[in-house]
Amino acid sequence: MLATHCWRSKALRSPLLMSTLWLASLLLASLTLTSAAYATEVQPDVDLQSDEHQTLWLRNGQPLNERKTRVNVTDGDAASGMTSDAITATANSAELEIHAALDLPEIRSLLIRYSRKHPDLLIHYVNRSALLLEAQYLEAPLKTRADLMISSAMGLQYRLANQGHARALDAPNLAKWPDNSRWRNELYAVSFEPIVMVARRDAMKRLADLEGLRNPRDILRSHRDLWHLLETRRDMLRGRIITYDPRTSGSGFTYAVSDARQSPRYWTLVRAMGQADARLVNTTGAMLKALAENKVDIAYNLVGPYAVTFARTHPELEVIVPEDYVLIQRRLAFVPRQAPHPEAGEAFLDWWLSPEGQQSVASESELGALHPEARGEGSAHDLRERLGDALRPIEIGPGLLATLDRLKQASFLSRWTLELQAPPPVTQKQ
Repeated sequence: MLATHCWRSKALRSPLLMSTLWLASLLLASLTLTSAAYATEVQPDVDLQSDEHQTLWLRNGQPLNERKTRVNVTDGDAASGMTSDAITATANSAELEIHAALDLPEIRSLLIRYSRKHPDLLIHYVNRSALLLEAQYLEAPLKTRADLMISSAMGLQYRLANQGHARALDAPNLAKWPDNSRWRNELYAVSFEPIVMVARRDAMKRLADLEGLRNPRDILRSHRDLWHLLETRRDMLRGRIITYDPRTSGSGFTYAVSDARQSPRYWTLVRAMGQADARLVNTTGAMLKALAENKVDIAYNLVGPYAVTFARTHPELEVIVPEDYVLIQRRLAFVPRQAPHPEAGEAFLDWWLSPEGQQSVASESELGALHPEARGEGSAHDLRERLGDALRPIEIGPGLLATLDRLKQASFLSRWTLELQAPPPVTQKQ
């Protein structure tokens, strides 16, 4: 009995045997979970009743009060100094209704500019999470109020278009849009957004000092640097890392799948984050808030435009565009087949992709203008000049659909969960 106990103790201290046992358990659990996916569809946790969103009504560039509606949310636009007039907007009265997964601060100036060009047009903009946006649409696609759908969840948008929900468009600027930035004449990329890391400057300084680096920025320039920090400074960073939970975030899932395709080291990075007790959330906003409140030191895989906008008022934060490779998200837009005002949705999309609209995107937002002639910091041209081959745009094509296959999705998330929960390596006593 004593001999058996001693053997088990020695065995449990053997890193090789521990790794073998863990890999075996990972394989068994993955097979079990994957098999279960046949019987039970993997569905994101979407609560249609929790309709948290931002909304804005506009006429002639002026925000309007909204009354007599169940939404009853008014954007007074204090940031821009505009005031609401006395006009009352009522539900179902919009002549251009845009449903999007795109935070209002990033599109507000574009909406106002377009509204001023069309002073008689009543515009209603609604921003929801990507998963809720799709779920709300699919609840009643034949009675949709959306004239234009925009989302960062590229796979979900592609699936809707592929299932026949998108209308074929032929406006002049849409017809000239590059083939690699659209699917057929139904689904169009409207932005060029790097997926970035953000870190607190004080944490970067502490970590750089420990490594003997004079420039704190040198401590975190790539995915490899992050993995190295998690391996060598795990205790210091325990609970101080934050990222998306791909099990409950459509955008987070897209980034995770794209990371795994780009880098063979991705799974070791997930494992390292789990061993450092990384926090998991569903939005870039939640990550930025945790950074600003000094609850975490480093955030991984954030939407670049949101991070840049936020960091302007939080100088304690540093936005880091990875130098080894950087995922490029392109929000996709389509006009629903049953849109109540399809001409209005198509006209707005055509303006967005026109030279005038793209220059507005480049100069008035952080969304990244795609048009080859558009210039300015954050435009596709600017990013290509600075980062060259490191750019990895997420392709618009069947690959997006493959990521939403239920079995493949379940298999991917099963492995992601198991890697995140993998035990830390055992340090053998001398």
